[in-house]
Amino acid sequence: MGTSVAVVVFSLGAVGEYVNDKLPKTASRTAPPQFIARIVMGGLSGACICASARASLVAGALLGAVGAVIGTLGGYQARTRLVKALQVKDLFVAVLEDLVAIGLAFLVASLG
Repeated sequence: MGTSVAVVVFSLGAVGEYVNDKLPKTASRTAPPQFIARIVMGGLSGACICASARASLVAGALLGAVGAVIGTLGGYQARTRLVKALQVKDLFVAVLEDLVAIGLAFLVASLG
């Protein structure tokens, strides 16, 4: 995961997902293909963080997958409710949601 190739591939994937998420015709994050992809990537991320800390890969994968489920469902609920309550375009809340997610990711990664 620390190779230049991995960094480029995952960075391009992250940028692609970010752009795709903002498009009006993008399927819901709770639709099965998107939800499964989030769980898999959460598990991979958790395993990578644990690998860097020489901790259990299985525990990291499970915690990452559970975090992805909580983040997906919780983020969906928070985003849809905020859009309705604030009566703003989804894009404004989506960007705020992304900033919170990025901040939390940096926090978790810095703890490892």
